[in-house]
Amino acid sequence: MASKLIKILGAGISGLSAAITLARNGLRVEVFEKSSHAGGRFNRDFQCLRNFGDMTVNPIAEFEKLGITLKPYKKLKRIFRYSRSHSFEVVRNNQPIYYLVLRGRSKNSIDSQLENLAVSQAVNINYHTKLNINEVDIVATGPLKADGFAYGRIYEDTNLDEAGYIFLDMRYSPSGYVYVLPGEKKGEAAVIETVRDPSIGQESVKLSFNRALQENTVLNDLLNGATMKSIERGVGCSTLLDNPYQNNRYYVGEAAGLQDATAGFGIRYAVISGYLAALSILDDKDYNQLIADEFKTLLEFERTRSENFKKLSNEDIDKIFKEINKKFGQEVTIEEYESIRGVI
Repeated sequence: MASKLIKILGAGISGLSAAITLARNGLRVEVFEKSSHAGGRFNRDFQCLRNFGDMTVNPIAEFEKLGITLKPYKKLKRIFRYSRSHSFEVVRNNQPIYYLVLRGRSKNSIDSQLENLAVSQAVNINYHTKLNINEVDIVATGPLKADGFAYGRIYEDTNLDEAGYIFLDMRYSPSGYVYVLPGEKKGEAAVIETVRDPSIGQESVKLSFNRALQENTVLNDLLNGATMKSIERGVGCSTLLDNPYQNNRYYVGEAAGLQDATAGFGIRYAVISGYLAALSILDDKDYNQLIADEFKTLLEFERTRSENFKKLSNEDIDKIFKEINKKFGQEVTIEEYESIRGVI
């Protein structure tokens, strides 16, 4: 077993999670990454790791049990959600609602954290290297097709506090949303628009994002005096492959279509699917069945939620927010939000 070589295409979260697990169990592992750094899809991006949905599982602790240690840069306990005419605040006092993690080139990014852990297990990572999918055992390239798009900006010199902001407005983000997150450094913030519709291209998302910045007064207030630092854009895939194991290859993370169909969350899917691919190789387990057992219920819930959300108009969203205010007030606990999450 120790002499077996496993080749992985992609040095992102899913590929490195698989590599770490395989190498720790005695296999030789080669990772091939076309860019210059781990997490090559990203330069400097701020992302969320959701800490609700299953209130009994903390994702950071879950990863540690699998031998994957990730360190977030911030913990958010307050999220403001806005419709066109109403708003409410989701709060959680005892635990974070979201862990914020850095992606991309920085030494503090979770990609670099995983790279260091992989190297410590004698994984060989080859940068600036392109291989054909047919030449590898595990495909961890990120999306092989796009059914969602994101466009936004990183800012400096903001006065953003220890909270996140989500804006639901179909004028700007049809079937998606605009979010604002505090960055790793003081004064940094990411403002990103996501659209979960494959018929809407990247250029259209850029135009609607610019319109949101011009017209949304809350966004304008949050960014008053801020300086744009960089532009971020990307694609996502939340259409699960019928068989994540096919043609003697394991597809992990977004290469398998493992992403939240509503909100675009993908970090947990990436870590767990990478681990499960390694487990399948090590213990000769059915990877397709492992993925179904772990994710089927959650994926079906998010797919249904996404399809229902796409049917909503701004008037529908306003009505839902108004009912939330009436039922819970302006401040909503995470438990109360969980009771309505299938709706909005």
